[in-house]
Amino acid sequence: MSYRDGAPMDVGATEQLLIDDHILEDMWDMQRVVCQPRRHPTGRLMCGDQPWEEWIGAPRVLWDEQADLYRMLYTAHSTEAWQYQFVPELMDQWSMEKHGPSYFTCYAESGDGMEWTKSALNTHTWRGMTNTNIAATGATKAQAHTVVLNPDPSDPSRRFIMMYRDRRPTLLDVQAHYLLYSPDGKTWTEDPGNPVVAPGNDGSDTLVWDSATSRWFLFVRPRVVPFYPKAADLPRIGNPKRRMAVMTSPDLHNWTFPRTVMFPDELDSTPMDMDLWTVFKHGSHFITIMSHMDETQAGLTKSEIMSSADGYTWSRLPGRPTFFERGPEGSWDAGQAFLYTAGSPVEQGDHWLLYYTGTPYGQKDRRENPGGIGVALLQKGRMVGRFAGQRDGFLLTKELIVGGKYLELNCEMRQAGSIRVGFSKRSHRPNEQYDEGCYEGFDVTDCDVVNGDGYALRVKFNGNDDLSALKGKPAYLRFHVRNAGVYSFRFTD
Repeated sequence: MSYRDGAPMDVGATEQLLIDDHILEDMWDMQRVVCQPRRHPTGRLMCGDQPWEEWIGAPRVLWDEQADLYRMLYTAHSTEAWQYQFVPELMDQWSMEKHGPSYFTCYAESGDGMEWTKSALNTHTWRGMTNTNIAATGATKAQAHTVVLNPDPSDPSRRFIMMYRDRRPTLLDVQAHYLLYSPDGKTWTEDPGNPVVAPGNDGSDTLVWDSATSRWFLFVRPRVVPFYPKAADLPRIGNPKRRMAVMTSPDLHNWTFPRTVMFPDELDSTPMDMDLWTVFKHGSHFITIMSHMDETQAGLTKSEIMSSADGYTWSRLPGRPTFFERGPEGSWDAGQAFLYTAGSPVEQGDHWLLYYTGTPYGQKDRRENPGGIGVALLQKGRMVGRFAGQRDGFLLTKELIVGGKYLELNCEMRQAGSIRVGFSKRSHRPNEQYDEGCYEGFDVTDCDVVNGDGYALRVKFNGNDDLSALKGKPAYLRFHVRNAGVYSFRFTD
């Protein structure tokens, strides 16, 4: 039975984000506040300093607990190789030995996430050079790589999973998706069933594992778009193919047809392309950091945060605020700034490390536009919070099953801030529709005022944080908030 049919939501111990209205029943005099990641003062962490690194970007970074290392797989690009692969009069002259791939994946590692070493892997050559850090090239290219840790630990040789797009005339003379596996992020072996899905499209594909549904989600550009070339000319400005779709699989081999889940609407500036994105799962939600490209300003970018509880129905914030700003004029990342993740943000202490690609100019600027890699910091889990000012603000969750012995809040206090919570109940007798107040001992007036700032602050009632008497029962959570904000809550044992 669904929520609309009367069943409470079973949230278990999953962290419930308040970024959108998924878990909300009602709210009064509170507003959403976006927390923007701040650039690390170190500035650019990596640049293209190897002979094969004309342009670098797209950093996918993972923390490898077994090796006590941060591992980065990033993209390098060769304009010359691209021309020989895509300019019609040059295509029959391209060769891997002479020109190399147009896009390929390189490897770096770090002990602290800040200072990186481009370790020589000696697995792929570049125009005769053997001591390279190139991890994957594909047959012609390894474009739009996406990397995750395997949620199934049973095969040590497949601890890391990579997917990229390649074009292999001997298999399919179209762009397709290819899978690779690695025990250490350095040496990679192809899936014998490659290609796993075809054709592929342009854009920044992102692979995400969803433990709630036990399915893989691959966020791509759609195959079916509104523009039909036989009936109309291509729009003079903008790209009608640049929007986000999703396809899913239980096993990485059998995929659903991609369904479009996000496209520019009336509030987007025109023409605005949904150019690149990164997607990750955190708690109750899929999170997308979308990079819009303005076609009228030499391809300058603006990033926006979006959320979805199921990966299909997405919410955007009122006013479409910028999530991550480009760098100041004249800086190495003044033109474009794209955030990337590898399944989830990299956690370090109380912060996330969000790695990004930057360029000095917009994508359509004709000047030399070298890519670089930087990092920004964001307090853990604090993307968007619900805040109240000097008057009490009120937030009511949907009816849910109390999923644990304790209630923990990720919350932030301002001057003289306070948060109180109550567990409310309703009548469950047929055709009686009463608010029956709060459970005894768990009223808002019984709640000890929460006035600290933390990521997992336990809520107490009359000095006691034990909710065992409520565990498994249906309840609405009532939040009374003043000069404070709540990002998320969760039940724990």
